[in-house]
Amino acid sequence: MNDIERLEAELRNLPEDYIVLIETTAEKAFEISLAAIRFLANRNDTGIVISANRPYSNLVSIYNKNNIDLSKMFILDCISKNLNGQIDAPNVHFIENLSSLTDIALSVNERINQLRDDGIKKFVFFDSITTMLIHNKPYVFARFVHSILTKMRLRGVGGLLISLEDKTNKEIRAEIAQLCDKVIKI
Repeated sequence: MNDIERLEAELRNLPEDYIVLIETTAEKAFEISLAAIRFLANRNDTGIVISANRPYSNLVSIYNKNNIDLSKMFILDCISKNLNGQIDAPNVHFIENLSSLTDIALSVNERINQLRDDGIKKFVFFDSITTMLIHNKPYVFARFVHSILTKMRLRGVGGLLISLEDKTNKEIRAEIAQLCDKVIKI
């Protein structure tokens, strides 16, 4: 069984509202992230992607090439605004930068509130907590993640967080892992 099949098997049997930390290597991160978002898009009605690694235009291209339904996603692009690469699209919000944790939290909360219909299966996907941690003080970032995950739980929203093995601050990794329902190492 290859890594993608193993990941899908692990995720398939979990309840929809589970929050999962996926730890992987830098070499596998793109492939694992793509498989995870494909899984979420196929399983859920709608979701929020917090993009710390790729600008919106790049995500659109990658998702389209991989038959991932973008109409189901709202993307928080945390890097393009810094690069003056904004695009006018209904399913994207540009965040000033990765240090704008308050703006990210407000945007996630606002979007989750818009999805209040209990019959809708929802998700939040963090493409790289490791990258976000580089741009923020560890204790501030831990509070941010705790707040987001708590709101997700209160609203019955599942999610996946991608982290690079051995590259994430050990204390922060432990704090985030204890807030998740499962940790998967791929």
